[in-house]
Amino acid sequence: MRPFVYLLPERIVMLPLIRHFLIKEEAGRENMTRDIPCIFAVNHNSHLDEFVTMPAILMSTRRKTHFFADRKHWFQGKLYFRIMAKRFEAIPVDRGKDGSDDSLKKGVEYLMKGHNVIIYPEGTRGDGFYLMKGKVGVAKIALWSGAPVIPVGVWGTHLLMPKGKHKPDIRKIVTVKFGKPMSFQEFSGQAENREALREVTDRIMLAIADLVGLEYRG
Repeated sequence: MRPFVYLLPERIVMLPLIRHFLIKEEAGRENMTRDIPCIFAVNHNSHLDEFVTMPAILMSTRRKTHFFADRKHWFQGKLYFRIMAKRFEAIPVDRGKDGSDDSLKKGVEYLMKGHNVIIYPEGTRGDGFYLMKGKVGVAKIALWSGAPVIPVGVWGTHLLMPKGKHKPDIRKIVTVKFGKPMSFQEFSGQAENREALREVTDRIMLAIADLVGLEYRG
């Protein structure tokens, strides 16, 4: 059974405010499905990215949705970030902890429960003018779970709250585009194959780059 998430706060407060003050264009919501849980792979330029992508995903899929979040910033930082991390049961990621797939496995666990997950393949925030090389964690989750990946292109958040800034400017300039679901069944059973992981990751990143109209430097 598809898990229903209680959407009243997002429906009457979060989504209208974000759309009114931040989002200029939102496209591709028809590419999101209510039938099965999905992995949403998003380019990452600002801590606003979670705020501008989450409401549309919740409203379109009606599924609990978790996002990968830097533990120091989202769980130990400013109050409004900690509130959002708790509200959406964000998946903590420890920066600099190489070689550990614990966070990725937690994401797979949520997918198996019927929840969505949001991941930022670049692994850190960029400057918004090109896409950095994607890390293969997104490919591991896709191959381990078999869930489809929906690429998401976000533009404009880097101008409102770039890296190093903690208070956003309020301007209606953000574009959010959801691409068509991507399936990687031909790579089934190859989650330990480095070449397969790189191929899957680069396909996802190129799809995101196409949505946002930026160069992928992978």
